[in-house]
Formats: sequence, C-alpha cells, structure tokens
Amino acid sequence: MLLAAWAYSTDRAYIESRPDGTHQKAEPDPTKIWAAMRNELRTSTQYAKSAGLGVVLTAKDVDRAVNGLPSVVIAAEGTDFMQGRMGLLDEVYDGGLRHLQLVHYTLNVVGDIQTEAPRHGGLSDFGREVVRKAQAKGMLVDLAHSTETAVGQALEVATKPMVWSHGWVDQVPGAYDDKVGWLRRRLSLATARKIAEAGGVVGIWGLGLKKTTRQWPVGRDDPEGYAKVIRSLVDQLGADHVAIGTDLSGMGESASVNSYADVRRVVQALQRSGLDEASVAKVSYQNYARVLRASLA
Repeated sequence: MLLAAWAYSTDRAYIESRPDGTHQKAEPDPTKIWAAMRNELRTSTQYAKSAGLGVVLTAKDVDRAVNGLPSVVIAAEGTDFMQGRMGLLDEVYDGGLRHLQLVHYTLNVVGDIQTEAPRHGGLSDFGREVVRKAQAKGMLVDLAHSTETAVGQALEVATKPMVWSHGWVDQVPGAYDDKVGWLRRRLSLATARKIAEAGGVVGIWGLGLKKTTRQWPVGRDDPEGYAKVIRSLVDQLGADHVAIGTDLSGMGESASVNSYADVRRVVQALQRSGLDEASVAKVSYQNYARVLRASLA
C-alpha cells in the first residue's frame, strides 16, 4: 500500500446504526466537535509518523509516495466540525488536513446528504464557498455522501478534479427513502461520468452483504467479488477514473475486505481478471495520486 486516505468521521459521536442504516442521533455540539477534530488531526499525524509512514502535505509528498514511501493523507468525512465557521478551514489545513469530504450522515449547513430528505436543494451558498475555498487552499474535495444535485453544483464551481471516494454506481441514483442505507448510497452512472469528465475519480466501497443481490453481488470477505465490481466500472468509466475506495472503518461486519492486507487480494483479483498492469496501477493508487497532486499544486 503506497498511498491511502485516513478518514476521520467528524460526526461519529452524533450518529448511530439502525436496522435500515446509519442516522443522526443528536445535534453536534460546536465546541466539542471542533475539539475532537483538532485532537484527531494531532493524533493521526503522530501515529503515522511513529509508524514510519509519510504524511502527505504537498505535491512533492505525493511523488515520494508513488516512488515508494508508504504514505497517508489525513482526511475528514464531513465538514460538520465547521458548524458554519469558514475560518476553520485554515486551521484544519494548518493541522495537516488535505482531503475534505463535504458531508457525511448529519444534517448540516453545507449541503444535502443521500440518506436524509433534502433541505438545501443541493449545496447551500456556504457549501459552494467551501468547495471554492478548499480548492484554493490546496485540499482535495470529496463528494461522497452528497446528493446528485449537490454533486452537480459542486462540479459547476470547482476548478480542480474531485473524487467520490466511496459508494457504488448504479444506473439510477439512490433516494433518501430507499428501504436500506446501502441502496441510498448509490451514485448514478450518469453522474459518475460527469465526475470523470471533469478529471475526477470514483471510488468503489468494500461493502459485503450477508446475502448478495443482483444489484450488489459482493459478499462478506469477498475480495474477488469486490474486484469484479471495480473491473465493471473500469469498463464503463475508463481506467483513469476508478479507484479502490474501501471505507474500511465504515463497513463494520458488512465488509468484503477487512484490512489493508486484503487490498492486495483485490489487486491480485484485478490482475487475474485480465486488466492490464498499467490499469491495475491506476486503480490501485495512481488515480488518487493524480487528483491529489492536482489539488495540492
């Protein structure tokens, strides 16, 4: 593993798992959520360095990773820590954050999420400004968990490629009132293509169902099935626009891969699928490196 994003779910103290998926359970406390974010930035950086990993802060750091130094990107799932305070983007950047996902599972002032009824009609004016400022500052913007409308609006204001780090792609998008959470997390193929056309990358998550379906035929501890879904998206979007987006910390028991070591099994399965070595390298790390480098430049 040469390059990976370490993502902290900024709203994790305010969400809970229910039979139909993950939902918000409480309103974030602005002081506590910001304190937790600062602590996470500090401890993640310290842990990475103690483990001998590089921490990506600049485009040159991306190059070092690609050239053989195992490195991590400190990432945030959700801008909930901001609570409408734009100035905090400067502080998290100074703290080492380089990958910013706009929304997660809590209702917020930035934009609509896939798993709850829309309130903003996509991105709010504040959310649009977050995209602009984050990109100007030198952060990779992540669209995962955003509604299709919000994704389209982000693409309109963005000046650099963006990622959809994790989720899955179907012919039609998910809806907030789909019966289970994993159905809500669908990105439509049409919107995935728009992200790709803007130079971006779509990551496929490592969800593993206890009982597979036609729509998601990947079971638990099933790197082979996971690789088949990734390969299918490569055939639809092109090898330059697909990535392995495991969401290791978010899958719980419903995982097709359970550790970074399992990612090697996914890569090996992609190789066995007949995907050429150049494309396997792109999907494994080069695509993420490319959009990250473009964001940090």
